[in-house]
Amino acid sequence: MLGTCTKYSFALCLIVGMIAVSYSASADNLFANYDPCSGAQLDCAPGLKPITKVKPIPGTYPPPTLPSAPLKVRTAPSIASKLEGLGGYNPASWWADCCLPTPAKGQFYAGPKVTFARITGEARRGPDLTAFQTSIVNFDDHLNLPKSGIPIWSFEAKYQLRPRWGIKYSFTPIQLEATGTPRTAFNFGGQTFAPGTQLFSKWERYEHRAGLFFNINRSLSSQTSLFADWISQQDKLMVGGASGIGASVTWNDTKNMAMLGLEFDKCIRNYHGNTLAFSGKGGIAFLNDNIGYEAEAALSYLIPIRTGRFGFIKGGYTFANFKKEKGHELFGTVIDGPFVQVGFLF
Repeated sequence: MLGTCTKYSFALCLIVGMIAVSYSASADNLFANYDPCSGAQLDCAPGLKPITKVKPIPGTYPPPTLPSAPLKVRTAPSIASKLEGLGGYNPASWWADCCLPTPAKGQFYAGPKVTFARITGEARRGPDLTAFQTSIVNFDDHLNLPKSGIPIWSFEAKYQLRPRWGIKYSFTPIQLEATGTPRTAFNFGGQTFAPGTQLFSKWERYEHRAGLFFNINRSLSSQTSLFADWISQQDKLMVGGASGIGASVTWNDTKNMAMLGLEFDKCIRNYHGNTLAFSGKGGIAFLNDNIGYEAEAALSYLIPIRTGRFGFIKGGYTFANFKKEKGHELFGTVIDGPFVQVGFLF
């Protein structure tokens, strides 16, 4: 089932990417005279200046140009010149003439996203009873849950409340299940599961995120934002005997945490009204015995639809590590992998 979903998800993303590229190629002439940021029509192609004809007023002539002696000025190196040289290492100054489309006040930035993830996790509910079994349950070794190539769907949306302030929300559901035998004995919730026993395992997670972001730095070609999110992860882990044999243990755990981080967007190139851009973000989560961090890097391609509105396709790599440990209870997951996202800026 998961393999079929992965194939269809990959085919869908590939088709969307081909449509976007073909649309971009066929729209070279259509968007050749449109501004790459606002989508407004120009009198000439971007990067060129229109030719104007000005008739001189009768009786007026340009002032004569007087020859002047060349001046030789030699300046001593200063701290300012050295700092200016170091400025070349600042990514915000790269491709300064490139125009980055960003949401204006009252605009949305939204779209679905699929991550082809690799998942590792562990859980503990209760102390070790003997030296021959462990209370730390591994998703792979003990529960046989799928580990790689797992399509995870999510939806993300942003709304620009003010020129520099905005809100965002995302929702990510995850569901994995498997049947197999544990490699070693383990104890979970007071129940002992021996190696070779047929087990049915199921893990569900529903993650909600809501937060604020503030544009701390905005230029024609780049944008840096500070964000603060509230994250709620509702986990449900069920372990029991296959075909109803033996008792089963179900654990519902909810993690509520805050996350602070930075997000950076940079325009790389404008191509006949379309825009290639880089984006990266990272954050640290904490609160209520939770700790975690995540990072993401991606490239996006924006295609103007009409004035001030764009369609986009985005692809990159994401990594997230969240863990909660309190007493004899532990629940931690690591999710990473490439992702593809499509959507609109409207």
